[in-house]
Amino acid sequence: MTARNTSKFWYNISGKLGWPVALGLAATIGFFALINQGVISNPLIVRYFAGHPVEYIETAMFFVGLAAILLKLQDVARELTNVSKIELPAPPREGQLIDDAAGLLDQLEEYPQRLQRHSLWRRLFQGIEHVHVNGSAAGLQEELKYFADQEAERAYQSFSLVRIVIWATPMLGFLGTVIGITLALGNLSPEALVNEPKAAMESLLAGLSVAFDTTALALSLSIFLMFAQFIADRVENELLTVVDSAASAQLSGRFQQAGGKSDPSVAAIQRMAERVMQATEQLVERQTQLWRNTIDGAHHHWEEIVGSSKQQLEDSLSAALSGSLERHAAALAGAEKEVIREMRVDWKQFQTALDNNASLMRDQQDQLTQQGEVMLKAVEAVGEISSLEQTLSRNLDSLAGAGHFEETVLSLAATIHLLNNRIGDSGGRRFELEKKPSQGHAA
Repeated sequence: MTARNTSKFWYNISGKLGWPVALGLAATIGFFALINQGVISNPLIVRYFAGHPVEYIETAMFFVGLAAILLKLQDVARELTNVSKIELPAPPREGQLIDDAAGLLDQLEEYPQRLQRHSLWRRLFQGIEHVHVNGSAAGLQEELKYFADQEAERAYQSFSLVRIVIWATPMLGFLGTVIGITLALGNLSPEALVNEPKAAMESLLAGLSVAFDTTALALSLSIFLMFAQFIADRVENELLTVVDSAASAQLSGRFQQAGGKSDPSVAAIQRMAERVMQATEQLVERQTQLWRNTIDGAHHHWEEIVGSSKQQLEDSLSAALSGSLERHAAALAGAEKEVIREMRVDWKQFQTALDNNASLMRDQQDQLTQQGEVMLKAVEAVGEISSLEQTLSRNLDSLAGAGHFEETVLSLAATIHLLNNRIGDSGGRRFELEKKPSQGHAA
């Protein structure tokens, strides 16, 4: 027994027997608790429901039957509400293939458990399973009718507990009647009738009251349950009608048919052709899988080869680049050293030239200083000549006034000769000084 069938079995057991008994007993206990606590104090209710132990049992049976009917109505109402939620996908215009029955069964299996207990779900599942097992949609309508009859029989069997309660409740009333009459006759004695007729009649009437009260209660409760069962049965028949219509609308003409009862060979040939096609498809799929595996293996091998080649190429390039970089670094270091050496030589030459230029500049500065001194002396000589000229002028004036002209001329001649000698010496030194710087520049 599969898990789904086990779940359905226990659901049917609890729904048909467990829950009605439990709810009925709970309602009975609550009802008599209300009577004992005085919440329900109507004399007729207390007399007919709590006057004898048989009446307690009848009341309990009534509540059990009523709970079963109410639960049945609840299930029927829920199924009526969920009819539109169970629907197969629309078939193709040319009809559904027989091979698609397995897929439809899988789609039905995906419905939740509460919908898998629905009558329409069972009808659709049974119809599609018939097509899947037989490999043909021939006779589907007859199977649907058969399933409808089974569903009607199942609905009839679902009221078994209610029918038992309806049958057993009057029996309990008759039992109460027998018990009441037995008590009444058992308590009646000739001596009591003679000695105490009033007490004897009261005892007889009490026993008969119990007998008739239990029977009246049992008949009343049975009639109420019968009407409730009739209403529930009518509602369930309406549900079965809706389920039949929905199942017929979704399954009739859905599957492609070939042949029939008059020509079953066509259907057989078609099934053989379909099986050959299925075998061919499986062979093609297997061959495709083999090709795919071969291609995947070759691709994997190629990836391994490419990976190893890539690694080797990377190693070779890395080694070559490392050697080249080392040689290039050594060449750069040698070139750097050569450049530094040449720069040092050039710098020394540059320093030597700077030192020579500095010496020349110092010599030129000294020569300029000497030329300045010569010029200063020449200026001083010119000043002396001016003063001598002034003196000469004064002397001439004095000579002219004193009459010593010849002596003055001789003095003047001596003075001029002296000045000529000095000017000659100053000019020679200046010529030498000018000649030395020109020689220095030439060097």
